[in-house]
Amino acid sequence: MGSILKINSLSTTYVDSGHSNNNFYECKNIYAGSFHKTSCSSVMFKSLIQFDLYNLESRPLEYAYLCLYVKDINSDTSYYSNNTLSVYKNLSHYDPKVVTWNTTPETDNVIHLNIASSEIGNYMKINITSFVNSWIKNDDNYGITIESGNFYSSLVKFASSCSEKPPLLFVEYKNPKFDYSIYDDYKTHSLR
Repeated sequence: MGSILKINSLSTTYVDSGHSNNNFYECKNIYAGSFHKTSCSSVMFKSLIQFDLYNLESRPLEYAYLCLYVKDINSDTSYYSNNTLSVYKNLSHYDPKVVTWNTTPETDNVIHLNIASSEIGNYMKINITSFVNSWIKNDDNYGITIESGNFYSSLVKFASSCSEKPPLLFVEYKNPKFDYSIYDDYKTHSLR
């Protein structure tokens, strides 16, 4: 097992469709999902998170986990809400202090996740190894966007980088010099 590194988020912000020209950079919370005004109208929220990976070695990782502190989930069951969100890799640079709903970067490579109500008050872990390996290999780290997987998702409140429980990234490198001799004492089985 290699060494595990903990990386604090560089910046967080959120944007919403109801305030399409506003920025919420210095808030203690970030939001993803939707808030239903009526059965036909909702406000959509996206969270944008950046990590400084400058000091990471340029070799493949065993894993990279994004850890987000879940503060609350606003589920409106009258509109068939669900706790499904999508995590996307951003494709271009954005300034977290000025980005708005209208200027969010384009995204690609989605990871879908369901958030259980039991995760409220805890950190949840999301495997983003493919994103981080791509950032290391291609030097194109523009962060991630978390948003609703559909119109009927719940509104999830996460702690921001301005809070006491900021988003974290845990990474572990693959160990290229693994010593297989430690298994010499085990009986070898073959397939039949």
